[in-house]
Amino acid sequence: MRFSLTSLLVLLVGCAASMPAPTTVAAAKAVRGPWAEVPAVEMPAGDNSIPIDLMRDVADAFLKRPGARTCDPATLRPIQGLSTEYCATVYVTGGRNALSWRVSEPVRGSHDRCSAPLHVQDDDHPASQVWVVGFIHNHPCGSPPSSVDLLAWPTDAFDPLTAMAVVRLVPGNPAPALFKELAIEMASALVAERMDGSRVYLRYFPTGEVEQWSERRRRWILLGTCAPTQSHLGSEPRCTNGPLRLLRE
Repeated sequence: MRFSLTSLLVLLVGCAASMPAPTTVAAAKAVRGPWAEVPAVEMPAGDNSIPIDLMRDVADAFLKRPGARTCDPATLRPIQGLSTEYCATVYVTGGRNALSWRVSEPVRGSHDRCSAPLHVQDDDHPASQVWVVGFIHNHPCGSPPSSVDLLAWPTDAFDPLTAMAVVRLVPGNPAPALFKELAIEMASALVAERMDGSRVYLRYFPTGEVEQWSERRRRWILLGTCAPTQSHLGSEPRCTNGPLRLLRE
C-alpha cells in the first residue's frame, strides 16, 4: 500500500506506540560509522530502499568473519559456540541533493541473535544529517527473517506485535530522509551463504513484505508478507502464503 508524502507524515505521527526494548547492551548505545570495509553507495542508487550493491559489499565483509558461515550440515541449524551472527546499522547521510547509503561498524552476536545499535555517530556528518534506516545481519544457515528480526526497527512509530506498520518512511531529524523528491524507505536486510557457495540477499520492511534479490532476473522478488509470531518469538513468522520459500538460482 502506497501513500503520498503528506499522508505518510500524518500516519507516522498518528501511529506512535511503544516498541520492545533492545535485547542487548550494544543496542542501547551509539556506534561509529561508516564502516571502512564497506564503501558508501551514492544516490541515486536505482532504489529508494537498501540497494543491492551495499548488501553485496556487507556480505563480503560479514561472511569472511569467523563463524559467519558455520552451519550444521545435518540439521541446517546454527551451532552454538561456533556459528556467529554479525550485524550493523544501515543509514543514509548527507542532504537532499547529495545522499549516500552507509553501514556502521559491526557488532558480533551469538549463534542465533545479534542486535545492532539504534544510533550512529557518522565521521563525516552531524546527527541532523544522519537517518537510521534499519539493520543488516547474516544468518549462518541462510534461513529467512525470524520473528525477532521482524520486531527490530529503529523507530517507535509502530508496534509490530499488534499490527504491522502502514508506513515505510524513515522518520527523524525532524523530517524524513529525502533525496531530491524521493522519500527513503525503512528496511532491514539479511545476507547469507548457502553450503553450495551461493549467496542469499533478503530485505524486509515494517509493512511486512520480505523480498529476495534475483541475480537471474536482476530485481527484487516478493516472497511474502509476514508478521512476527507473538506467542513465541522463536517461532517462524506468520506469512501470507505459509512459510517463506527462498529462491534457488
